[in-house]
Amino acid sequence: MELQQLGFSEPVKMITSTPAVLGFALGNIRNKIADLIDLGFADPVKMISSKPTILGYTIKNIREKITILRQLGFSDPIKVIRWHPATLGLAIENIRGKIADLRELGFADPVSMIRVSPEILGIRIENIQSKIADFRKLGFDDPVKLVKSLPSILSRHCDTTRDRIADLRELGFADPVKMITSQPAILSYALDSIRSKIETLHQLGFADPVKMITSQPAILRHSGENIRRKIAELRDDLGFSDPIRLATTLPPILGYAADSIRGKIADLAALGFADPVKMIESMPPIAGYARELLLLCGKIIKELDDNGAEGMFMQLIKHQRAVIDAVAAGRPSTWSEVRALMLAVKKARL
Repeated sequence: MELQQLGFSEPVKMITSTPAVLGFALGNIRNKIADLIDLGFADPVKMISSKPTILGYTIKNIREKITILRQLGFSDPIKVIRWHPATLGLAIENIRGKIADLRELGFADPVSMIRVSPEILGIRIENIQSKIADFRKLGFDDPVKLVKSLPSILSRHCDTTRDRIADLRELGFADPVKMITSQPAILSYALDSIRSKIETLHQLGFADPVKMITSQPAILRHSGENIRRKIAELRDDLGFSDPIRLATTLPPILGYAADSIRGKIADLAALGFADPVKMIESMPPIAGYARELLLLCGKIIKELDDNGAEGMFMQLIKHQRAVIDAVAAGRPSTWSEVRALMLAVKKARL
């Protein structure tokens, strides 16, 4: 079949959905594919397969649509159209109206939302309003914020979200709505994947995976194999005697790059601390601080005449950056002076 020769894998499906395809000469289709490539579309055949009516649009009209989309604030119109070819069939006034309507609903940057999920352009504003109301009924205090975090949620049926909340509750999560609010991507994870992640954490020795995921839902982004590898890395490469306890106390460490942790250990050693690994085990959040902050706090403590540098360092680094900067600017020589500077900053803020 001629369409197959041009690269269309399912010509029958194309013709069934859009019989008008039969009216286009093979040469015209070939030229349309070449023109789309010239405009910057990497896979015109895939585009046309998903939206055969594109064959009826003139290249002039497509080029104008791209120009106007750019004027509306879309930095990469080609990408928007590639993800949602139906965009080419929408009137510019409809797109402009959708942007205005979304702004009225409370979305500060509708263009960014549409850039992430172009299919929003095909959803009626009444349906979006209804979806927001449904999310509120499900217990989400700020549905607009939820949608901004995961725009694709507007394409999901509300019952699907309701079912996911029920499924998470059955898995032992006491407040699925709170979890989803902090990590909306949970709605896109397969339930079997979440269940498997809990089982993997159990097998690795975590006593309460549900509690751990509740405190840090982002854990669900990591595959079971990556978590295993990270635990082995923390133990064998970085020298932590109990990586399970460490990750239980600081779940985000499962996502930290080994080189980043290794660099912080080296920095602490360079600051004169005898056992940086033990320091992190005693106060795991140290592994999450920026190296620049570690060095700043270490420099402050090194200038003090007092003993007990490790304990003072751990107390200092827990404070807000503005407090630490004020201490550094004060150039204290004793821990008493450090405490006085911290107290002065706190009083000034009252």
